[in-house]
Amino acid sequence: MRKLFFVLCLLTSVSLWAQKTVKGIVVDNAKEPIIGASVVEVGTSNGIITDLDGKFTLKVGNNAQVRISYVGFKTKTLSAKQFGSTELNITMEDDSEVLTEVVVTAYGGKQLRAKVTNSIAKVKEETLTLGVHTNPAQALSGAVAGLRVQQTSGDPGAAPTLVLRGGTNLNGTGSPLVIIDGAERSLADVNPEDIESMEVMKDAGATAIYGARANNGVVLVTTKRGKAGYSEIKLQAKFGWNYYHNQFQYLDGGEYLTYMRTAIQRASQYWKDSAGAYHGATNMGSLTGVQPYGTGNQYFAADGVTPLDGNTNNKAIWSTMKYTDNLAFLLKKGWQTMTDPVYGDQLIYKTYKLQNSNIETPAFTQEYNINMNGGNDKGNYYAGVGYVDSKGNATGNWYKRINFTFNGDYKIKPWLTSSSSFNFTDTKWYGYGEKAASNIYFTRVFSLPPTFRGTNENGDYIVTGRGGGDGNVLMYLNSMQRDNNTDKFTMNQAFTFDLYKGLTLKTTANWYYQDTKYESFTRDYLTNVNTYYKNRDSSDSYERVLKQTYNAVLNYQNTFAKDHFVDAMVGMEYYDNYTKGFSASGYGATTDDFQDLQYTSSKENARSIDSWHGRQRIMSFFGRLNYDYQSKYLVSMVLRRDGYSKLAKDNRWGFFPGISAGWVFGKEKFMEKYRDIISFAKLRASYGANGNVSDIDNYTVQGAYGAVTNYNGATSLVVTTVPNPGLRWEKSYTFEGGLDISFLQNRLNANITLYNRHTKDKFANIVLPSHSGISSILSNNGEVQNKGLEMQLNARILDKKDLKWDVVWNMAYNKNKIVALPNNGLERNRQSAFQVYTGNGEDKMWVGGYQEGQEPGVIYAFKAEGLYKSYDEIPGNLIDKTTGNNGANGKYKLYGPTAWAALTDAEKSTGRLPIQPGDVKWKDVNNDGVIDDYDMVKIGNTVPHWTGGITSNVSYKGFTLTCQFDYALGFWVRDTFTPWTMGNMQGTYNTITKVRDTWSDTNVNAKYPTYTWADQLGKRNYARESSMFCYRGDYVAIRQLSLAWDLPKAWLHKLAMQKVVLNITGQNLGYITAAKNMFSPEYNADANGGYSLPRTLIVGASVTF
Repeated sequence: MRKLFFVLCLLTSVSLWAQKTVKGIVVDNAKEPIIGASVVEVGTSNGIITDLDGKFTLKVGNNAQVRISYVGFKTKTLSAKQFGSTELNITMEDDSEVLTEVVVTAYGGKQLRAKVTNSIAKVKEETLTLGVHTNPAQALSGAVAGLRVQQTSGDPGAAPTLVLRGGTNLNGTGSPLVIIDGAERSLADVNPEDIESMEVMKDAGATAIYGARANNGVVLVTTKRGKAGYSEIKLQAKFGWNYYHNQFQYLDGGEYLTYMRTAIQRASQYWKDSAGAYHGATNMGSLTGVQPYGTGNQYFAADGVTPLDGNTNNKAIWSTMKYTDNLAFLLKKGWQTMTDPVYGDQLIYKTYKLQNSNIETPAFTQEYNINMNGGNDKGNYYAGVGYVDSKGNATGNWYKRINFTFNGDYKIKPWLTSSSSFNFTDTKWYGYGEKAASNIYFTRVFSLPPTFRGTNENGDYIVTGRGGGDGNVLMYLNSMQRDNNTDKFTMNQAFTFDLYKGLTLKTTANWYYQDTKYESFTRDYLTNVNTYYKNRDSSDSYERVLKQTYNAVLNYQNTFAKDHFVDAMVGMEYYDNYTKGFSASGYGATTDDFQDLQYTSSKENARSIDSWHGRQRIMSFFGRLNYDYQSKYLVSMVLRRDGYSKLAKDNRWGFFPGISAGWVFGKEKFMEKYRDIISFAKLRASYGANGNVSDIDNYTVQGAYGAVTNYNGATSLVVTTVPNPGLRWEKSYTFEGGLDISFLQNRLNANITLYNRHTKDKFANIVLPSHSGISSILSNNGEVQNKGLEMQLNARILDKKDLKWDVVWNMAYNKNKIVALPNNGLERNRQSAFQVYTGNGEDKMWVGGYQEGQEPGVIYAFKAEGLYKSYDEIPGNLIDKTTGNNGANGKYKLYGPTAWAALTDAEKSTGRLPIQPGDVKWKDVNNDGVIDDYDMVKIGNTVPHWTGGITSNVSYKGFTLTCQFDYALGFWVRDTFTPWTMGNMQGTYNTITKVRDTWSDTNVNAKYPTYTWADQLGKRNYARESSMFCYRGDYVAIRQLSLAWDLPKAWLHKLAMQKVVLNITGQNLGYITAAKNMFSPEYNADANGGYSLPRTLIVGASVTF
């Protein structure tokens, strides 16, 4: 019996102590490995942390329970019996999407959001793919706190301007470095559909690893790759209609004649001399001349029967004429009559709108994508093809792009993996206007005098008599033969060697090749009455760029004593950028049938040729060390040493360190009692340095020569750039601190960041004396400071089975200050400054331009305090001797009633005009009775202090409504277009309907001053910097509204489809702003306007198999 009892005890003991090896791989819902997840045998201290691939191996008891946990995921407990002999795939369920997202860091590194100690923002894939974008940067508006995206042109090929944390340049600009799959490239190179993830690295603690080029931040883009055990094919199509939005309404032919003819009369009759004769800034002769508003135009030739041809006779370009009975038939063709407001005659005219033929609205856009991916335990692949064809609102304006991407990974040996990538982008485009610069095309179309006849009797288009820039683009579009094309190839080959457990070596070679060509040939076309452009000029320009990047990176990851996790990396990199190109041009070909340069004239100076080349290289050594203890105490250190070929030998090398730390204090015991409210809490801080040499070109350091003139028949060379071998690195030093915190079981997540960046040894120009022959020399004598606050809030407002609502809001405050400028002996080393009165008598101060201790971008203008309604309101001895703008040059001094009355007729006739009712009441800052150029006051600043965005996603069953808004606050804009057109500064152009609210005897309470001819040549009511045309630029942009329908799976099963999504999207739907006169509050419009962002309606469908 004793023996039997002993055997039973022994068997029981053996069974209790029997162990089993469990193996697994822990992944999230996206099948991405979770690094550092805790795997523990329940009831014991036996445990381990998952490695870089999310894998673990642990010996546990046969009947043990295994608990897997990680911050932001729901804890999962499994029985040891559920584990087999192979790895068990364990998918963790999200407890908070924000905390569990994987953040890509430099050189292929990855970290969970909960462990990140730097400011790195992740842009979601759906943000990039919603709508239609020819450049992924267009989708970033409001998506990242502190990243300002200025979309300043509706040209379909236009790239927005990105500025992170106020930039590092004196004027508040500076674009971040873009790294796509490990190589420096442009966002325009990549199809948004091919992007897996996009991270924006903001603080120097993170970006120091990129050293020389990262002082304005880094945008990291990772393209899609296949996943093992999963395959799909996705087809997508989108169709868009781009509607041109014009914030102004223009006058029709009748109103134009009324305002234009009275404007000429008013400008001709400013004052009457003692003999009763009128005087002014012009005379009334043009009212009867051959003008858009004049009555000297004709319909018939001298025989009274034959219609004149506007292309051969300038009297048949404009429609305005005195009405006669033989013109009555025109009334049946849409012509109209009116009473002349000046002479009382009957006038006949027609209204022609050039925009009907020169603006396409809606313009059609189409986009197609097909991609496929898959893989197994040996390898994976991703392949995608995309095509976009987007037409602009300017006639003949278009942009086309084809993208092809292939990414593949193959496990050659258990210890060797090959990763290959290939990307090809072919881009073609045609500009707009051609003979009208991009910033004036739309303004010229709309403001063409509406009395233009447009077509001859036979229907042929008519030239405007003003050259191509103001003409009908259809008159010459077919004569402008243009071939603009860019081909870009990117090839990436990497090998990853698994040297030892946790130790890998990755070697990468990246080649980027760009070939750009511009071919141009202009055939004969009519530019003016009986005038043809027959230069037959031809030009060709070709440029090739080859960028090569080679690096080797050694990574080591391991967990020591269960609680200590180390991730170390060291590497080296070589970067080589070589550019070469040539251009040739000629004119005078004997025929316009061929564009080849060989057919152009061989006369002296009829042909020209040029070539160029440049090369820059960087040698780099870098390293990174991440350490965390219990995922609670976090430290990260990075460093980089760069040697740049642009700099002289003694200044070539730069050292850029960075350090950051985090404390997840939400895990501390003293926080246990707050766990029901505070789910996660982390403090973080970082400090680092970045470099910049972007302002140094290939010859800045050693100087350059240029050919500027001929001397005795020979080309002379002169110094164009003074050598400056002392130039050194520009360095930015950034300190920041932040708090990441989550509430209510991670339903509310917030992060707050404070930063302070100093850019020292800032490149700035020292102005040289004019007799030197060189305007300036680049130096390292500048310093700029950026300080700011960033905040982001993610709220999961509703989380029901069928109804979910998430909101993301971000906000950033930034203020720039110029700390130092090159010493020029002037107060605050000012550059391009001017003086204004302080308000204390005759005391003046220097403002504007660049000055130490001041914020750049300040607007100063004359303060408009309303309009003079009567002579009684005008100070009698007031004198206005301002200079004005738009070519005014202070042509006339202006006098109040008393001072004017004291002048003789001879004095009045020599550059003087009276101040009258309807003129602007300008603020006299120093109360000296004189309005001069010192009487300007500060209005505001052109750089927004507050920027941000709001994204709302509401989903109900298969429907999802997405709303995206972005905003900018705390800045002013200067409107120069409205005063230009209302000031009639061109002299004959049409004007906007706001002119109806200008002062007249019958409208004394008007908002705007008297409408008159060429205001810059008269009283400068419009032709000066005026507060009347400065507005608060604050805006909220309605960037996108989208409704998507994910069709029920039951409908798709029989069709072998996994997913079908239909959507309709409105893009760039407008602004809520006080700056309604601006083409866009996102930038200052100039006097000629701009290319407004179209309002786009998009319908699309995607099918996944």
